[in-house]
Amino acid sequence: MRILLFFDLPVKTKKQRRDYTRFRNYLLDEAFDMMQFSVYCRLCNGHESMERQFEKVRRNLPPKGSIRAAACDRKTI
Repeated sequence: MRILLFFDLPVKTKKQRRDYTRFRNYLLDEAFDMMQFSVYCRLCNGHESMERQFEKVRRNLPPKGSIRAAACDRKTI
C-alpha cells in the first residue's frame, strides 16, 4: 500500500516558512519520498501500518494550510 500526501502551506511569514520546513523535514525523516513539490509518497506494509502512519502525520500537522492524504494499493493504480 502507498500513502500519497498532498499539501499546500503558506510561506509568507518567517514562522510559516519554519512550519513548512519542519513539516517537510518530518516527512523526509518518516521515509516519505518527494514525487513533486508538495506531493509525497510512502510505502506501507499493510493497512495497520498505513493507519499508524496517518496518525503520526496528523500529530505533526502545521497549524495552517491544506493537507490531503490518500491511500492506494495495487488495485487502485
